[in-house]
Amino acid sequence: MREIKLAFVDEIIYYDETDEGMPIYLWVNEKINNFYMTLNVKYGSVDTEFKLSGEKKNTIVPNGIAHFLEHISFNEEDGFSAFDYFKQFGSSINAFTSFDITAYEVIGSSHFNENLNHLLDYVMTPCIKKRDVEKEKGIIIEEISMGDNQPARKMFFGAYEALFHKNKRRVSIAGDVDSVTKTSVNDLELVYNNFYHPKNMFVVVTGNFNPYEASAIIKENLANKEFREYKNPIRKKVREPLEVKEKEKIIEANIEIPKLQISLKISRKKFNEKDDLLLRIYLSIILKTNFGYTSDLREELMSKELVSDFNVSREIIGDFVIISVIAETKYLKEVEKKIVDKLSCLEISEETLERRKKSNIANMVLGYDSIESVNAVIQDWIMEYGEIIDNLYGVYKNVSLKKLLETIDVIDTTNMSIIKLVASDK
Repeated sequence: MREIKLAFVDEIIYYDETDEGMPIYLWVNEKINNFYMTLNVKYGSVDTEFKLSGEKKNTIVPNGIAHFLEHISFNEEDGFSAFDYFKQFGSSINAFTSFDITAYEVIGSSHFNENLNHLLDYVMTPCIKKRDVEKEKGIIIEEISMGDNQPARKMFFGAYEALFHKNKRRVSIAGDVDSVTKTSVNDLELVYNNFYHPKNMFVVVTGNFNPYEASAIIKENLANKEFREYKNPIRKKVREPLEVKEKEKIIEANIEIPKLQISLKISRKKFNEKDDLLLRIYLSIILKTNFGYTSDLREELMSKELVSDFNVSREIIGDFVIISVIAETKYLKEVEKKIVDKLSCLEISEETLERRKKSNIANMVLGYDSIESVNAVIQDWIMEYGEIIDNLYGVYKNVSLKKLLETIDVIDTTNMSIIKLVASDK
């Protein structure tokens, strides 16, 4: 087992790996009584077309299959479910599927060994039966129907539909009624057999536990299982056009106050900074300065009661950087103009930069108060960078005004999509 020491925060992440090739990440907090475990699969909703080893043609599976497999994975033999098992220990279990990961989680405060063993057992011992699959279809379709009526969901996917032509983020993570109905046992088994493999999974455990014991439990558990050879399926890379698909999109929803989302789609190649971690930090500092809680624009809009909610985000998605500003407002036209004007004239000073650095470092330290937060950060590091970032403090300290200004110079509003969520007539 290797100790990864995190600079400045005086924390250690223990790293180990099973003989089958599954990475293990462990962070201990002895000040609390509970623990949080996640078993993570590097397979998400966008992975619906891939090439299997030895085959010439791509395999295509229905949209939403990652989410469907998450649902069906809770089933166990003889009509039992994973929920039945963990209930006896007072542990809470759940799972989530995103665009690029499926994660199974357990939160508990006792019977650590049993919890960890069964998390590995139920996820890695599939019980995919036709009767259960057909039953689950109705549950997922009902979930989709409920989601279709949620304004936040309409806004979220509406923005991706406007930004992208081909990227699978345009498609709901759960799929739609047609794709769910078409999903078969064979489809689910195909995905499971090719992606649910130790070499395409990793475990993260955070909280109060013995890291050496945790590692031993995981290794012994997997050693008693048989796994197919991992054939490393190749996911299809989509060639996405630079231009946004829709410059403006109006969506009706059952809301009282309209919402506005202005998104920029910028080629990743335009930025001089090649390191994704650094670019994300640069963008975060710039955007929080101009649109964050203490920004002049936000204070102006809130004080004049032009907005009731206001936030900003940045993403690196494949070959693109996506910057989005979201506002809840009755004054769509006026707020839109102010946001676009600010996006066209971003600024930051040396004084503000130093203040942002201190704030980011403070938040980094405070984040280690939460076992859920640390677990999520480790998940993000592995999925985005493939490793633990052990000197985030040094990265923040070395951010320069010159680099930020170079980044600002690349950001422009020539490729922009505007989404308006308005009250329906119904």
